[in-house]
Amino acid sequence: MSKITPFCRTFPDASDHHEPCSVATTIERHRGMLTTKELAPLLGESVKTLYNRVKRGGQPAVLIGGAVKFDPYETAAWLRSRSA
Repeated sequence: MSKITPFCRTFPDASDHHEPCSVATTIERHRGMLTTKELAPLLGESVKTLYNRVKRGGQPAVLIGGAVKFDPYETAAWLRSRSA
């Protein structure tokens, strides 16, 4: 079962959603690739922890111009696959 947040978080370029939704759904609604600074607070962890998990191959990510980026759909699917 996914954790329900009081309201969907929105990103500056996303439309405003007010219905309850999971963190995975919030991530999925992001337009464009996510940065570590955007994703870490959504997952409730530090940027360093996120970098370490990516380095170990524990989370899908891509390297674009020297920066680690996250596809919102792949990240949401990864997060859902980890929920029990």
